[in-house]
Amino acid sequence: MILKALTEYYEALVKQGEVAEEGWSQAKVSYAITIDKDGKVRNIQDLMREKSIGKKIALAPTEKTVPLQRGRSSGIAPYFLCDNAKYLLGAWIPTGDEKEDAKNAKKAKECFKASVSLHKSILGAVEDEQAQKLCRFFSTWDFERDKDSLKDWVEKLVSANIIFRDYDNPGEDILENPKVKEAWLTWIGEEGAEATVGRCLVTGKYTTVARLHPLIKGIRGAQSSGAALVSFNGTSFESYSKSQGDNAPVSEYAANAYGKALNYLIAQKECHQLLGDTTVVYWSGTGESAYSECMSSLLGMFEETDEDKLQEIMASIAQGKKSRYRETDLDPNAEFYILGISPNAARLSVRFFYAGTFGKFISNMEEHYKRLEIQKPDSVTKPPSVYHLLRETVNQNSSKKEIQPILVGRMMDAVLNNTMYPENVYTSLMLRMRADKEVRNWRRAAFIKAYLLKNKSQWKGVVDTMKLNEETDCTAYLLGRLFAVLEEIQEAASPGVNTTVKDKYFNSACATPASVFPILLKLSNAHMRTLKRDKRGWAITLEKKLEAILDKVRNSFPSTMSLEEQGIFILGYYHQHQKRFENNKEDK
Repeated sequence: MILKALTEYYEALVKQGEVAEEGWSQAKVSYAITIDKDGKVRNIQDLMREKSIGKKIALAPTEKTVPLQRGRSSGIAPYFLCDNAKYLLGAWIPTGDEKEDAKNAKKAKECFKASVSLHKSILGAVEDEQAQKLCRFFSTWDFERDKDSLKDWVEKLVSANIIFRDYDNPGEDILENPKVKEAWLTWIGEEGAEATVGRCLVTGKYTTVARLHPLIKGIRGAQSSGAALVSFNGTSFESYSKSQGDNAPVSEYAANAYGKALNYLIAQKECHQLLGDTTVVYWSGTGESAYSECMSSLLGMFEETDEDKLQEIMASIAQGKKSRYRETDLDPNAEFYILGISPNAARLSVRFFYAGTFGKFISNMEEHYKRLEIQKPDSVTKPPSVYHLLRETVNQNSSKKEIQPILVGRMMDAVLNNTMYPENVYTSLMLRMRADKEVRNWRRAAFIKAYLLKNKSQWKGVVDTMKLNEETDCTAYLLGRLFAVLEEIQEAASPGVNTTVKDKYFNSACATPASVFPILLKLSNAHMRTLKRDKRGWAITLEKKLEAILDKVRNSFPSTMSLEEQGIFILGYYHQHQKRFENNKEDK
């Protein structure tokens, strides 16, 4: 299903001219070697261009359409007309270690020899001047003899993609020559004819089977050269005497198609985002980028300028109506896909894959955001993203501030498919709050509310409110409110106190209220005496607040509270604390 969806997306991108057609790839090219009619290197041209990366300007390679590069994980596998200097020049860099240098020189010579063989087999019979210039270059070039002509370029060329240009026709890439392109397509077709044929699991056609699948680049944590989504690189993974790609027959066409589609999605910042170690990519079956851009904003953080529009779109699509976004009419019935992949050495692991309609995902996300609605600081206008909710479970004082991978897939499932929120996210959040005592955090309070609404519907009458619920008789909620008032009394009596009751007693008050609240009430009596002496009006106001809550609690302090009740306690505390700021605004 994953490969089929990506292959269909590739076909949509080809129609729009966004990706290279069959037999070709997109590659980042940094330099060009110019050769004359005798095949001699005349100079090196720098193809690096200035590119905006955030607020900075940096040099980046030029994107070019080049002959298909299938990817190589081991062994020697040259690319046609676009490769690194080890293959196209036999270049290597001395390290000063005699054995290491001998090994590198030998490997570079073998790579160059393979590249010579490839280029001559493709271009040897082509009746074209540029094709023959290349053949003369590969027949005469010797790195050890001619490396002085490269001067200071070798170190730059070894790790970068380079192409060939015609010195007699400045700026003309030889790979753009029509006869060279024709020779390449003829050769790749003949190569396919000699390969294994079988029934493709993706297209259903009886055709050439891919021995190796393309490498996916740009996944954080994976190898920089790329990692395989599908691979059989050990005999333990093979069966029935079949080797490599023959174990799961996918055609050359489908393999290259899904590889190009996935690499394209990862290269577009609006089509993917990072959650912990999981790269989440999403695309529409129509191939239109507006769907991905809209989903990126909704899954991530709302943009300040688009927030109202996105809210409007979300409401409209959830009702099954079309909505316009970035000059595209978004159809709620359009097929939409979301894929989560994580690095695993030279391979990629699929964390999750969801297929459905765009409208279904948006409707489920709208329900999620509604459950998260809570009173927030005035400076906050955006709902919390999945990333920011999961980040609240992480110890910010640790050296590795990483979200647990297991939480990502389950949380995404809850948001996108409207399933129960994962209990381990709630538990991790509660443990983190006990550890750092940061209980006034609106994101944490919002998730506690959402979790209890979705997973524990019996508490709906207590927690289904954005602001303070003054009507409920729920003991856990009332005790949270009571603790907030006791803290307020202390702060009023001793302004600027370094350690409040929150710092010292919050965890035990939340978990074992019967053992703590009698102590807190005794402390508050002392604070009230000070307050009545210095600020009598304020003391009376706080005393009324305290008595109103105590009348409902009726001195009934449970010996222990469950994890769910502790969440309700925290929510009551948060709402009561936010009420203080609301009252301050009204006073002003």
